[in-house]
Amino acid sequence: MHSNQPEPASDNARMRKRFAFLSAFVMLSVACAPDTDLTRIPASGIGSPALAVAGAALLDPAPGTADVPTNLAAIVVRFAAPVVWGPQGVRVCDVASQPPQPSACDGGVCYRAALVAELAAGTTCQVAIGAATTAAGGEDLGGGALGSFDVAAGRDDKPPVLAEATIDAAGPCAAVRFATDEPAAATVVIAAAGSEVSRTLGWGQTSFDAAMALLSLPPSIAATATITVTDRAGNVTVAPVLEFQTPPALPAVAITEVLANPAGPEPGQEYVELCNLGAESVALADLRIEDSKGGDDLPDETLPGGGYALIVPSTYVPGQAGDPAPRAGTLLLRVDARIGSDGLSNAGEAVRLMQGQVPISTYGGWVAVSSSGWSGQAVHRLDPAACDDAQAWNRTPMPPTPGAGL
Repeated sequence: MHSNQPEPASDNARMRKRFAFLSAFVMLSVACAPDTDLTRIPASGIGSPALAVAGAALLDPAPGTADVPTNLAAIVVRFAAPVVWGPQGVRVCDVASQPPQPSACDGGVCYRAALVAELAAGTTCQVAIGAATTAAGGEDLGGGALGSFDVAAGRDDKPPVLAEATIDAAGPCAAVRFATDEPAAATVVIAAAGSEVSRTLGWGQTSFDAAMALLSLPPSIAATATITVTDRAGNVTVAPVLEFQTPPALPAVAITEVLANPAGPEPGQEYVELCNLGAESVALADLRIEDSKGGDDLPDETLPGGGYALIVPSTYVPGQAGDPAPRAGTLLLRVDARIGSDGLSNAGEAVRLMQGQVPISTYGGWVAVSSSGWSGQAVHRLDPAACDDAQAWNRTPMPPTPGAGL
């Protein structure tokens, strides 16, 4: 059944559109995990050219930061891959650090190094990697400068102020938002029925807006969220506990690839790839694919655990005009002559897999693919174990791999 009825423009709908998707447990997503070497993706904020091979960057305080307190508790460094630290760890001006410890961060490999003394007031401090530190390939990184920042006139002994904290279940994720009055890092712990999930959010931020995976928690049950923020001086604030309801049980099916600008004719050669991240088969008859204006009910088919399917127009021809044919065993789900209301827009358009009014998985249309460089190229989900956001998808052209993952 094809419909051109738009989704209601409610706050909940907009929330679900942005934070719709989380894959099933990581242990269940191996079959769909992309074979992607994330170290090939350039890291932002790369430090000095001498350290480019290791993808080194000073994450917090970022290079050029002003008013860093003299009692700075630690610095955070990011690399593209793990490193082997020498005995000096990281040096900030003339202050040494304790041995750097692995720390959670978005992208790359991060280390937090606690300082052993206070910084001199009113100075500009350069951060450098200590001697005898090596990259994974054995390159000596000792003495490499990462950047510098300006130290304030004194200490910071006041804990950060946290405001505007909210949490909302959105599909199989929770949207967590809050703000602080000074740069900080945060930890969010969500608990329900004796189980919990946690995530470290940002370094040196004042505005926090993230999605957290909830499928490891029991569905449709009362849950709490505890937010702890720590400023650069190590002062800590714990926000009042937030209460909410975990989302209902949802099928472990993800949108993993979108081909909106095929090499062959449009819209006939367009497709949306699905992967069953779980071990159990999933009946697709009650699911629906939608674009911004309408949608199509999926055929009465069953997607086996770990299996792939392509949602395609009724006129789709495998392997036509330079587009690769789906891998053997890929389930073809033929819908109307166009996917959604009028096919997949090359300008970037959200595509949602729905079960009734609940989003199962979403590609938010973050990438415009209308340029010649995107002809015949696809947008892929890079991390099937993350909630839907722009960072989960490639932003530069990549070859389509229908039914095969990355």
